[in-house]
Amino acid sequence: MEIVTHNATSLAWMGDALMTLKVRKHLLDKGYQKADILQKKSARLCSAKGQAVILDRLMQEDFFTEEEKQILHRGRNATIHSKAKNADGQTYLKATALEALLGYLYLYDHHQRLAQCLDQIVEKGDSL
Repeated sequence: MEIVTHNATSLAWMGDALMTLKVRKHLLDKGYQKADILQKKSARLCSAKGQAVILDRLMQEDFFTEEEKQILHRGRNATIHSKAKNADGQTYLKATALEALLGYLYLYDHHQRLAQCLDQIVEKGDSL
């Protein structure tokens, strides 16, 4: 694993954008066209609650490598000065962990693994 020079909050910020983009593209590919429906479905999947559920499912399947688990741990320990409007602190930190991992994979050029993670997130999210 590279020495991570970005803080967990910055990684999460990048990961959030990547996840939102992937989810919205997935919904468009599935044929959803109306903006209000796209927004509602995307918001449910990209919400802190949705991300926490997805992270729990992937952890149960032992999907992540040991290095990725370290990044997830770092993301869970991020210092957050605000929290999601509709989620408790633990849920929000789980979401931040998942976003931080995605940001890490992108910023450190692990694009193949990033694609695998995003595909799994979308697959798990389809059942939410």
